[in-house]
Amino acid sequence: MADSVSFGPRTRRGLRFHDLTWHRISEVLLVSSPYDAFILQQDGQLTEQMFDEYSDLSLPAPPRFTRASTGVQAIRRLRERKFDLVLTMTSLADMDVNDFGRKVKKLRPGRPVVLLALDRRELHDLRGVIDREAIDAAFLWSGDPKILLAIIKYVEDRENLEHDVEHGDVNVILVVEDSPAYYSSFLGLLYHELTVQSLALYREGANAFQRQMYMNARPRIVHATSYEEGAELFKRYRQHMLAIICDVGIPRRGELDESAGFDFIQAARTYNSDLPVLLQSADPEHRETADKLHADFIDKNAHDLLESIRRFLREDLGFGDFVFRSPDGHELDRARNLRELEEKLENIDGESIRYHSSHNHFSMWLMARSKFELARQIRPGKVSDFPTIEGTRELLIERLRDARRQAHRGEVADFDRRHFDQDDFIRLGKGSLGGKARGIAFLNRTLADSSEEDELGGMRVKLPKTIVITTEHFDEFLDRNHLRQLPREVDDGEIRRRFLAAKMSDRLCEELEYVVGHLRSPLAVRSSSLLEDSLHQRLAGLYDTVMLTNDAADPKIRLRQLGDAVKLVYASTFTRDARSYSRSTGKLEEEEKMAVILQELVGRRYGDRFYPAFSGVAQSFNFYPVGPQRPEDGVVHVALGFGRTVVEGGLALRFDPEHPDVLPQLAGVKTFLDRSQRSFFGLEMGSHKRPRGIELLSSLHCFDLAAAEQDGTLKAVGSVYSVEDRVIRDDLTISGPRLVTFNNILKHRAIPLPAVMRKVLALGKHGLGRQVEIEFAGELGPGGKPTLYLLQIRPFAARGPAVLRKRQRYRRRDRLCSSTAGLGNGIEEIHDCVYVRYDRWQAADNPKIAEEIGRLNQSLNETLEDEKRGYLLIGPGRWGTADPNLGIPVRWSQISRAKVIVEASPEGYDVEPSQGTHFFQNMTSLELGYLTLPPGALSSSKSGPDIDDREDFLDLAWLDAQGSFRETRHLRWLRFEEPLTVMLDGRRGRAVIAKPGTDPD
Repeated sequence: MADSVSFGPRTRRGLRFHDLTWHRISEVLLVSSPYDAFILQQDGQLTEQMFDEYSDLSLPAPPRFTRASTGVQAIRRLRERKFDLVLTMTSLADMDVNDFGRKVKKLRPGRPVVLLALDRRELHDLRGVIDREAIDAAFLWSGDPKILLAIIKYVEDRENLEHDVEHGDVNVILVVEDSPAYYSSFLGLLYHELTVQSLALYREGANAFQRQMYMNARPRIVHATSYEEGAELFKRYRQHMLAIICDVGIPRRGELDESAGFDFIQAARTYNSDLPVLLQSADPEHRETADKLHADFIDKNAHDLLESIRRFLREDLGFGDFVFRSPDGHELDRARNLRELEEKLENIDGESIRYHSSHNHFSMWLMARSKFELARQIRPGKVSDFPTIEGTRELLIERLRDARRQAHRGEVADFDRRHFDQDDFIRLGKGSLGGKARGIAFLNRTLADSSEEDELGGMRVKLPKTIVITTEHFDEFLDRNHLRQLPREVDDGEIRRRFLAAKMSDRLCEELEYVVGHLRSPLAVRSSSLLEDSLHQRLAGLYDTVMLTNDAADPKIRLRQLGDAVKLVYASTFTRDARSYSRSTGKLEEEEKMAVILQELVGRRYGDRFYPAFSGVAQSFNFYPVGPQRPEDGVVHVALGFGRTVVEGGLALRFDPEHPDVLPQLAGVKTFLDRSQRSFFGLEMGSHKRPRGIELLSSLHCFDLAAAEQDGTLKAVGSVYSVEDRVIRDDLTISGPRLVTFNNILKHRAIPLPAVMRKVLALGKHGLGRQVEIEFAGELGPGGKPTLYLLQIRPFAARGPAVLRKRQRYRRRDRLCSSTAGLGNGIEEIHDCVYVRYDRWQAADNPKIAEEIGRLNQSLNETLEDEKRGYLLIGPGRWGTADPNLGIPVRWSQISRAKVIVEASPEGYDVEPSQGTHFFQNMTSLELGYLTLPPGALSSSKSGPDIDDREDFLDLAWLDAQGSFRETRHLRWLRFEEPLTVMLDGRRGRAVIAKPGTDPD
């Protein structure tokens, strides 16, 4: 089933068209003699005719007809079932139609009863005796099923009118006509034309849901049979009146008045002098008076009566193409939709614009297309309001362009070549968007609904153009190429090779060919699996992301690279890491499906490099507040260049958006020098070598800060360490080591990034109803307004209430580890521990240690699988970092059995915790226990077990003294008959690991 992210089309005033037409006719009771029913059904074809009429107009399912032969039988059926409409013929075998109508109203108050006559004379004879309290309306059957559509829509309009006008601001067409024969013809034609007009709007919708909802916005028809009734309806709905169709001779004060229609129109024109009017009469001499009133006129006796009405609807009310005319009426050009109108306005003769503007033709045409807000904006903009006709032209083009953008803003749009440029979020296929894309779609909608429009906290905030290939194409790709059942022994490289050799469907290839033909900026091809970034399975970073330069002159090369990138993302669903994670969550591997996100990369090109001014990750909860920082303030991790620096655990700047000046991790100059970002990631452009296949996975390159200074991007985020006076200065003109401090932004407020991040996190947290993590990137210009781009959002597992059954305290000598920065909740009993041998550890060996852990983890998997147990993992630096200088770069498959993880570094190895990385996100998602110790909080045989009586410590000496179950060069695996007891109190951030065989006080 396709994702339902969109909440329905809306105007800028907050109107939602899916709230309209609540009351629909689904069940109709037809009361007629067998002969009348035979005439009506034409040998039983009534249902088929209605179905054809509804299908031709793309309407929802037609109502179901149930027949009763007599009034008594009809009353019995009304007692048994619910009917939305009672349609009765003029002749009933057992009772008068007025008596029947009164019985229906008594039994079912408010139920509409409509009379349908098969003969014009029969209806004429009944006009004076119909009880308006018993019969709601009378129509004449002419053999055309359009009259049945008109009756159904007439009743729906009447039932929904008050609500739809109030909540949907819909327009109204008033028909004043007392002859059932004529208004039966008029209404049949009107409703048909209104629905055809709605189809034009339907085709302009961003997606199927929006298109169907726009159908609800068509004008409503109200019908009056007298001057007084028409005057009352006009008074009630005059602010929404689109047009009036009126007979010249209508009843007034109970008598037929041959000129009452003229008086009615004159009274209406005092309120709106430009109101379109169609007068009709069997007396052609009335045409002259109609001309004086600037009203259209048709002769009721004319052979083309209905065609004249259709022409009025299309030319005067805009129910068709907008026809550009010269002041003398000569046709110059036509526009079928808003985009064409905007394009034609660029070059159309100025006198034509003057003519149409002065008569409010633009506004009328837009109103007919339910563009109410835009029509109101343009209506006051007559020629007299501008010194030149060019001012009018510019206004119209500007408003139309903005309206097109706003109409699709925040929507999940179906792929459509006509709307490709104006849609920000596009879906290819009918399947699921996947978890990550759902989050992006939610961000798109949240920003569109924000009262602050394009700006939040002083910066433009938006999403890059995003296109999602839904899971429908993934399923089709797997089935087409027989890739569902891959043997477990196939390694990752072979999996990728098989996927790259497979074929995509012709339909997807054609759509991707169009995409690369219209997007020439670099692209990110990202995963969006069903589990990814979802509320309950928040995995991150396990699947491949491919960056494409998309700069080859040959579109065939760009298409080939894009196709390979999509296949690589598909293949990553079956890699060893992904499968390990699926097993750890209890999900079946075949339950996972992959959608793919194509997203324009944020950044600028600097020679052969492309990268953003900054990027990073913002979290609404800070697990490690320091000084004035509070957990609920959140935390932002930001870096120069692409965000890979942050999410893979590299050196980046961390700040609290409430206290951006407080950077405790950079308190001293030495610490600043050690922890400052030294390089950045960028995309290498313009290479003569065009990578393909697996080569695309290594598209990002690492550049030193000298490259950023050469590009001019270091100026906004960089500082200099002055060797002479040993201070950090925000002046790149002096010599010295370059540092990434973001001082110009955080201290000197060059852009209001902290304020914007506060707003963005608040929006995300409110929308998801929980803590959130948001990836972002930003651009500073040049010359324009700085812009923050939101790349994705995911729910974030923050500290919840502790679930400890009782307060348990262990004596210091009975604790293996104690931490004041612990995550997780509850009590775990663990019999196995794997830890790094600190006596042999060197940072240079971190990659080798990761491989050793992977091999040992496989043995642990085999040993612990049957027991469904996990193990305690202890080591220095950041677990899961991509930078081996900062910790051990393990992948998830290499530690899949770990249940509790400890980061404990020796003195001098001062590395920040993993907060902000994909590894950290997955760890909290799996609800693993996580303990962080400050550097040097390790005991040894030299320092003794209490290591200066610190509250944060690891009794390494005790671990070293235990007999090992297995050892490698850098690791020891310990097994305990009695378990280690791990107690986690996430509410207070406290954690204790008690030694085996010890009891709490």
